[in-house]
Amino acid sequence: MAVLSILLAALLLIPVGHVVASDLRCGSKLISIGDYKYDVFRRCGEPTHVEVWEEVRIRRDFFPAISPEFEVVRPAPLLKEYVTIEEWEYNLGQGSFIRYLRFENGRLRRITTGDYGY
Repeated sequence: MAVLSILLAALLLIPVGHVVASDLRCGSKLISIGDYKYDVFRRCGEPTHVEVWEEVRIRRDFFPAISPEFEVVRPAPLLKEYVTIEEWEYNLGQGSFIRYLRFENGRLRRITTGDYGY
């Protein structure tokens, strides 16, 4: 029974689908989360494919109106925020994995590893 529990726990640790990475190496140059689009383009060159769209996000302002008696006068307002999303694909060839880079308002937010390239 203990062996079965360990085997099941090990299976849960195996990644399924895309793997998220925090860094990407383009030749000798390193790309990291938080880099700007133009820095990634300068270091890695033209992506294989680019998709661009805009999302509307609603977020709560962190500063509600508070009276001098420290009572909340009104709840924190909801703010509408427009975010431009770009997803760049880098196909690094048959021996390497495809990399997907997600930018939000020009900053790199996520690097995902896909299947083998073609």
